[in-house]
Amino acid sequence: MIMSDKQQQQQSSKGNTTNNVVVGAESKELQEIKKEISDLSRNHSTVQEKGVQFKEQIHEGFRHLDEIVNTLAKHEKEASQLTSRIKSLSDKEKHMDSTKELSKQLGEIKASIKRAKTSFTPETGSVFVRLFLGQVNVKHYREFEKFRLKQEYEKFKKKTNPQFILFVVLLLLYPHSSFITTSWQIWLLYYYVTLALRENILLVNGSAIKPWWIIHHYLSIAGSLTNLLWPFSPAFSHFLPQVTYFSGAQGLVQILTNRYQQGRLYKLVAMGKANIIDVTGESEGWNDDPGWTPSALFLLPFLLFVQFFQLYNSFSFFAYAYTNEFKVEWQVLACGLIFLLLGVGNLTTTMTTYYQKWTSNKKVKDN
Repeated sequence: MIMSDKQQQQQSSKGNTTNNVVVGAESKELQEIKKEISDLSRNHSTVQEKGVQFKEQIHEGFRHLDEIVNTLAKHEKEASQLTSRIKSLSDKEKHMDSTKELSKQLGEIKASIKRAKTSFTPETGSVFVRLFLGQVNVKHYREFEKFRLKQEYEKFKKKTNPQFILFVVLLLLYPHSSFITTSWQIWLLYYYVTLALRENILLVNGSAIKPWWIIHHYLSIAGSLTNLLWPFSPAFSHFLPQVTYFSGAQGLVQILTNRYQQGRLYKLVAMGKANIIDVTGESEGWNDDPGWTPSALFLLPFLLFVQFFQLYNSFSFFAYAYTNEFKVEWQVLACGLIFLLLGVGNLTTTMTTYYQKWTSNKKVKDN
């Protein structure tokens, strides 16, 4: 059918109208996109400028920090010189009230300088930290970063302690699997190296960690490395079940201890007796917490069991070497010595801690 000229014009008019509507809609959408891109570009430029300014402020702040550290070093030197001058006074002058007052004031200034240096001076940490990280500053100046560092440490312990039990189960199911045994030894080495590294960094950032626990993990690293280097010999096969049982007992006790200590630490922080950067069981307020708790009494037998187990392991290694006229691998004697040091150190620390809690409780009752 052939359309008339009028019909063709009407249809063409409708098509043009539809196209105009589509073009108009597309133009509006494009305009909104262009506006949003323009806003995004402008906001991004503003943030970039703020970032550059912030970096300049950080650099300026650290320049001031260097000035503070240098000034503190000068103050420390001046205080030492003044101390020497007071010591060089005559005996008559030393006993004068004014001299004693000056010595007391100088002592307070020196203590304040020492605290300030601890807070502001950049530190690379111990030799152990420098061995892994090099000569880099590991001190954090923001409290949030310190707290996060401590949280990550606690999270690591919480996640890895159950793996003691997992490896014990695997070793009991597959006692002759060299792959599982070697994996267990590598994991132990990784675990103790990581703990020691994190605790050294926490120590730099103000955490009150007892020196024994740092030493404990150094000894554990040495023990793990010794086991890793021990060939699959008759002596190794002889002690593998015993060490496996010990590892399982240690894992269970560590899970119980960490849960108890974490709860106690949170309570001490709330009471103002501990710092948020302190790790579980290592705060200064730990021994000031009055009274025995059921959890503390509940833990004591388990702690003593593991520690006497360590001493028994030491005796077993030395007895095996003696029985074989010391014609054994060096790992036998090394493990015996390491277990001996760990057992004595842990037992001494536990008895000291519980004795301090007992005396603290006794003072509270007497008052």
